[in-house]
Amino acid sequence: MNVNRCKLLLQDRLSVALTMGVWALLVFSGCQKPASKEAIGPVFYPEPPDKPRLQFLKSFSGPKDVGVKGPSGFQKFIIGEPEVEEKIGQPYGIAMFEGKLYVCDVGRRLVEVLDLGNNTFGYLTKDRRLINPMNIYIEDGAKYVADSVAGAVFVFDRNDTLSAILGKELEIKPIDVVVREELCYIADANKNQVVVINKRTGQQITRIGQEGDNEGQFRLIGDLALDKQGNIYVTDKVKGQIVKFDKSGLFQRTFGQLGINIDEFVRPKGIAVDMEGRIWVADAASEVVKILDAEGRLLLFFGLAGNKPGMMNLPSRVRIDYDNVGMFQQYAVPGANLEFLVLVANQYGLNKINVYGFGDFPEANVPHVAEPAQR
Repeated sequence: MNVNRCKLLLQDRLSVALTMGVWALLVFSGCQKPASKEAIGPVFYPEPPDKPRLQFLKSFSGPKDVGVKGPSGFQKFIIGEPEVEEKIGQPYGIAMFEGKLYVCDVGRRLVEVLDLGNNTFGYLTKDRRLINPMNIYIEDGAKYVADSVAGAVFVFDRNDTLSAILGKELEIKPIDVVVREELCYIADANKNQVVVINKRTGQQITRIGQEGDNEGQFRLIGDLALDKQGNIYVTDKVKGQIVKFDKSGLFQRTFGQLGINIDEFVRPKGIAVDMEGRIWVADAASEVVKILDAEGRLLLFFGLAGNKPGMMNLPSRVRIDYDNVGMFQQYAVPGANLEFLVLVANQYGLNKINVYGFGDFPEANVPHVAEPAQR
């Protein structure tokens, strides 16, 4: 039993239960003894007789998962065990660029870099001005890292050299960041707003939303995403909603509501929007990712608590990736046509980063589906 994981899960569910008065949420299904990893064949979502749209492809938890060989028994005898084992601790934000997986590890307070092409495991930086990286966004090789403790967004260039620190003078608490053209959008947990700044100058352009209980306001701001039209989507972890603004910052509508039904949200955190306008939301307390259409209607959910392949443990972030599909085609069933990757960060459990493929799968090669977790 992972005591820290159970405490965090209980904290998420207790806060929701107190808000709703629904004590039935206080279940400990995710606090059972972890099961070992086991090969159960290809895992698909949804289950038959529905046509599968997602296949679980691979998970990453440390250097071994990218092919890094550890020291031999003789080397351990000569030089001793390493003081700190290199592995992913408690991931939150994730991103991929040119075959490299970047992980914001709030447990180790580092940004880990898993190079899938060169089979290496390293770090973006050891600069201790970066105190607690929570989320990362990559644009044209530039890495924007939201640090909630340092109160700024750190910018690293293509060579991973620190090139700018944005928002330090704005007294913000960044928990997520997205960049589009000249603008940098920051989810500020300090004032429950989206702060928009110029990424070149660092000058504040505007603030979107405010703290409160009315529509377009936040009780506890979460992560954010932009669609291809520039609309802004933001999760509210307490109200159990997604709030949508247009590209100018005007409130448009909310999606979802707080509740324990499958089409409601318990603790929405990470959010992404794919090229077709579908909205992907990581619901941490219910331990699934939910896919909504552009009108907010539930299309599919996947995951559930557990350590079997494809399952989740306190998912924090979901990321859509179109550029690195080729690196994961080998894990898909023969004949699969993968459109994009779906990456999910799990803060606990055996599988820290799950990678799924979204696309079309030949029925003849779909022999097995995910077993439902026992709740």
